[in-house]
Amino acid sequence: MLSIIIVHYNTVIELDQCLHSVLTFIKESEFEVIVLDNNSPDRAVEELPNRYPAVNFIFSKENLGFSKGNNFGASQSYGEYLLFLNPDTILIEDCVTPLINFISANSNAGVCSPMLVYKDLSFQNSTGSKMGILYESAEAFMFINLYRKIRNRINKKYLIAKKPFAVSWTSGAFMVLKKSIFEEAGGFNENYFLNYEDHDLCKRIEDKGYTNYHFPYLKCIHLDQTSQKKDYISFVYNRYLSRIIYGRKHYNIFFRFIVNFIHINGLILRLMLVYFVYNGNERIQRGRGYLKSLKLYFDN
Repeated sequence: MLSIIIVHYNTVIELDQCLHSVLTFIKESEFEVIVLDNNSPDRAVEELPNRYPAVNFIFSKENLGFSKGNNFGASQSYGEYLLFLNPDTILIEDCVTPLINFISANSNAGVCSPMLVYKDLSFQNSTGSKMGILYESAEAFMFINLYRKIRNRINKKYLIAKKPFAVSWTSGAFMVLKKSIFEEAGGFNENYFLNYEDHDLCKRIEDKGYTNYHFPYLKCIHLDQTSQKKDYISFVYNRYLSRIIYGRKHYNIFFRFIVNFIHINGLILRLMLVYFVYNGNERIQRGRGYLKSLKLYFDN
């Protein structure tokens, strides 16, 4: 049995599309869908149980965040396999059954995922190799897109192949794995409220001796962070807070010092450029988010 867990916050239209696509395309003979609503301000979500009576809706009285919400959903599930799915995803094929078949046939398989694409079906970066100085610098100093293009060019033969290949991490927007492995790894780390919890889980599963796989020939639309981008202060702040938490858990003290130094200088650069790169409310909110995030590094 497959348990599909969707943690939702304030994206009712997208969630409606997601659920419709799940019930349309997934061909597993037996599956359950669990939607945990994180106390969305838009209470239109309460109308969806009438549209989808087969879905188990859980309405939290507080915003548990992504990690805690998914862990709670998993604790309520009955499936041997788990699919953690973002509400801003839209299935365009049954990209789940092949993943389950692969995991069933390969005892070393950890997290498995399809290729995520944008609404126009263009490529979206949703996997990666091990974190390191180059990656952290690319993120901090805003040449991450160039870094990804070079990486994707190197990995082109894998990305166009009709077979899965090993990756270090895969996006939390779409993750399939055995429930037993999820529990063995300790589930999502609840210290992360949002961002990097997928990197962290994949790292801990890899450390347990399993291999995470990406399936480039299977596709799923991901609209990409629609709920986050309505509040850029929170979006920016939680991203940097998660980076600090990840560094504490997976980097030694010397490497963590270097990475934090890179992040601080990256934030200073972003503050200098924010008024040239963004407009309107996004400019103001991102600026406040960068300042709030910069304070984090000096408080820690």
